Amino acid sequence: MNQSNPFATLIQNPSSVLPTDTNKDQSNDINNLYELVFQITLNPFFQNESKEAFLFMGEDSNHPELLSRENLDEILLQRLMLTGQDFIDRRIPKEKPLKAGLGENQFFYLFESFTRLENLKKKFSQINLTDHFHFIQNLIIDMSRTAISVLESEQDSLSKKFYKLITTYGHESELFSKFYHSFIKLIDKSENFFSSESSKMEELVEDPEELKFLNEIFYHFNQSINVQTFDMYSNEFGKSLQLLKLITGPKLMKYLFVHSSFLPEKPQSKGQSWQTDTLIGKLLTPSVLPLEHYKFQSMFGEPQHQFRYFLNTSHMTRHDIEINEKSMHQAQSLISSELVFFFYDHLIKTNSNAKIRNLWLRWCSRCMTDNKAKCQEWSNYGQNAMNMFLSQKNYPSEGFWLNLLEIFLNYSMPFCANRLQDSSKLLKINYNYTNPSIGGKSLTLLDSETKFIPSREAANTQEHSSFNFITDSFFYTHNLIRFSYLSLCQKLTKINSELAKWQEMYQDLAHSTDPQMSRIKTMFENMSCEFLNLLSVMIEEGLVKKMSKFLFNTSLWLSFVSTKAQRSHFSNEKSQPVQLFSKEDFLEKNTNSFNLDILSVIPEFLLTNIVEFLTFVNRFKETLLPELFLDRLATQNELDYSTWYLYLILAFMGRPDRLFNPHIRAQIAESIECLLPRQNAALLDFQKVVSEKIFLNHECSFLICDSLINVFVSIEMSGQSVQFEQKFNYRRPMYELFEYLWNLPSQSSATAKHRKHRDELKRLADYALTNIESHEQPLFLKFLNYLINDANYLLVEGLLLLEKIKTSQDKLELDKMEKSLSNQQRSELESGLKQMVTMAKFHNFMSLKTIQTIKMLTTEIKAIFCHQVLVDRIATMLNDFLLHLVGKNKRKQLKVRNFDEVKFKPKEMVSIICDIYLNLGENRQFCEAICRDGRSYSPDLFQSAIQVLEQIGRDPLWIEQFVEFYTKVDSISEQLKLEEASFDDAPDEFLDPIMSCLMEDPVLLPSSKQIVDKSTISRHLLSDQNDPFNRAPLTLQEVVPATDLKKRIDEWKKSKLNSKS
Repeated sequence: MNQSNPFATLIQNPSSVLPTDTNKDQSNDINNLYELVFQITLNPFFQNESKEAFLFMGEDSNHPELLSRENLDEILLQRLMLTGQDFIDRRIPKEKPLKAGLGENQFFYLFESFTRLENLKKKFSQINLTDHFHFIQNLIIDMSRTAISVLESEQDSLSKKFYKLITTYGHESELFSKFYHSFIKLIDKSENFFSSESSKMEELVEDPEELKFLNEIFYHFNQSINVQTFDMYSNEFGKSLQLLKLITGPKLMKYLFVHSSFLPEKPQSKGQSWQTDTLIGKLLTPSVLPLEHYKFQSMFGEPQHQFRYFLNTSHMTRHDIEINEKSMHQAQSLISSELVFFFYDHLIKTNSNAKIRNLWLRWCSRCMTDNKAKCQEWSNYGQNAMNMFLSQKNYPSEGFWLNLLEIFLNYSMPFCANRLQDSSKLLKINYNYTNPSIGGKSLTLLDSETKFIPSREAANTQEHSSFNFITDSFFYTHNLIRFSYLSLCQKLTKINSELAKWQEMYQDLAHSTDPQMSRIKTMFENMSCEFLNLLSVMIEEGLVKKMSKFLFNTSLWLSFVSTKAQRSHFSNEKSQPVQLFSKEDFLEKNTNSFNLDILSVIPEFLLTNIVEFLTFVNRFKETLLPELFLDRLATQNELDYSTWYLYLILAFMGRPDRLFNPHIRAQIAESIECLLPRQNAALLDFQKVVSEKIFLNHECSFLICDSLINVFVSIEMSGQSVQFEQKFNYRRPMYELFEYLWNLPSQSSATAKHRKHRDELKRLADYALTNIESHEQPLFLKFLNYLINDANYLLVEGLLLLEKIKTSQDKLELDKMEKSLSNQQRSELESGLKQMVTMAKFHNFMSLKTIQTIKMLTTEIKAIFCHQVLVDRIATMLNDFLLHLVGKNKRKQLKVRNFDEVKFKPKEMVSIICDIYLNLGENRQFCEAICRDGRSYSPDLFQSAIQVLEQIGRDPLWIEQFVEFYTKVDSISEQLKLEEASFDDAPDEFLDPIMSCLMEDPVLLPSSKQIVDKSTISRHLLSDQNDPFNRAPLTLQEVVPATDLKKRIDEWKKSKLNSKS
């Protein structure tokens, strides 16, 4: 053999494709080439210079033969079938050892041969041996495939051998990738996966041997991953993803989804099996959160948390928390980037096969369907937070769902806009995706979801449709937000509530020797650790930015489809950007039938996702708000997300015709709180921008007042009402918003006379006063009625609770001296006292907010409060409140141990109530109504109030004005007493049957034919639009003036007064 060039004779005639048998030198060189590549020989006298032995594959040990194209494939096949002792017996020269790759793993051997071939190509790249190299390469790949069918008896072990080859060489270089994909290209030509809905492997493949072999590779890959040790980022996780990227490629991606769709026949938990038993599920497992939050270390011990960050929270400084948070976010970002690289860059971007993409969507859909109960797992707020986490093992972990969300958020980013003019892709979202009557979608789980408004017949057209990937991504992402992010929001809220209880218990027992102290401290530590871990994972910068961009784009899309959308917007192949909104778009008269058809097929939880995300950020991490709303501001006139959110507020908050659910409309109002001023100095610039862009300068912003009043009213109206206590939680942020809008100066002037939103509220009040007797009660009238109802209920209940608290505190104080209570009795009394204190806090806080709102309104809105419909109610309420707060006997009953503990501010409340008296005091009807209140009013009432006002330091000039008001009321009271004394013997027919007082304006009720005073029936109809005598429907417009009776009453009164004089 020519040592400098063993193939010299092969290049003497490069035009020759195949050397002739007569050319002995060429035949020898071809033999040499084959021997070097395959490390086999037919020469029994073979000698080589390498350290390893070759294998003698000849039949005659005395006569040497040559390897050639004609015999190489058969000899190579024999080589693949060698086993055990054959390798020892055929070794040549006998004194040399065999190379490790020449053992019984046929695929190792073939790849080693492939590697030697590539090395020879590089070494002799200047020689034209392309034809020979190409022949050898094809033969190696063919033999890899042939081994599967020829060695059928080794079917199970063959796939394991090939998988071992992948794990051994898959990470090393592009060489294995070339070998692997050449092999796959030859073996897999099946398209059956895409036409079958079957879950049985034999029905999905064409070749029962070859394709089963490929699927088994994925099976072995799956078996090699232990989900219990794969739940945190590690090198193993990165390697697994890289390896999977290699073995899936463009051709075999389908096997990943087919194998991952086969769950065990009888899994312990079908929902959780998607994570623990499928290959894709395992790949989605790594997370900074543990697989299980708590585990029991022993049968009788307490559960121990499994978190890796924020340990030893009681000893952590703010700096320690920031370090942990930063470390956690770095790991979280690393995991996300790896998964996005595989499931987005590799699966979606580089793979143009829509059928593969559909397999992936189908996998996600089936997973969510089997875990749909997860969305209700935290509906029972009575459960202990830790117990609820222990029961989570029925579902995949929180990290699993967050990883899926990250992937689909990345799918959604290309169609999400930063500016209005770039929003054309949003109109490619097909709103019919969640229409139950339309097929052709993979996520059918959403068909049964509650829609924005009840079903409309026109929207339920039977048809089959195809949906683009933008539409799939949009609805999948929203469902995953609900499964992951909002689920964590609910958990965090629950844990926060539990933490407060444990902290209170810890503080109560801090100086005691109670044996429970150690357990309470441990529980508090565990829950603090859990809280910080969950909060940290939810505020990671990359996740929050993508979430906010997606949700604000959803705001824009929902606003558009509910107001401006026409069929033509969705029928054009080339979509146009969303058009600029104007105030006319949000008026009720401009809602068309097509908009309502759309809303009748869109799930309402899309809107819930938006408002709950904002409410969460506002509550737990308000410093992120500028980043959410204003991160993209580059120029003065550029639209930002806060404007898009304003559109959503105006489109839905006050519009039950567009959004039936009053809870969600109230939640929208609650979420606006994130735009209001706050104490945090870091948010001053954010507040300034929001104030100017949204509440001051935007032409549509004045409509917020009408929307706010509408939702305030609707949460109590029949057919839309929410739970009694819940309505006060919803109204708390509404009061804050009313106050902010009332005091906000307009763009043109900062004086009190020119305030944009204040003027709108005054306009609504004027309209209500003008139409107070109309068939449909004016919105503002309903608003004031419910406002007065709330004030009455909250203050009365709050004061009753204070009386009970005082009684319980007195009993406990007495027991310290007399020891008259048993331990159980004392414990029960203390427990009941804590509960009452909690309730009193809420009632006192809300009652103060309510009367502050009434005070604010009465500074400029007076006439409607003094109308006969409301005047008696407002006067009676103020008198009753003032009597409880300044009456000597009443005050004693309210003197609890600590006013701050129950948020009771009697001095401030007295001051506010007296402000309302003065605001309305110029109206005689109001003064008369004060005097008519025989239950609470007396001449001493205002004298006691003046004493309190002097004690709390009210301005003397203001007190003088109040004294003048009191003198005026006292004078009117004396006049009314004289009149009432004259009318004591009024005939029964002149008396109101409900109030037993002399009627001023008698009216006939059309159905019951009863005659009552108009003021009485007016007040009744505010809360109950039925005839009080027979429950027949009734409006104020339908009552008939009893003119004859009124004339007789007036004449009788006149005669009585004349006789007196």
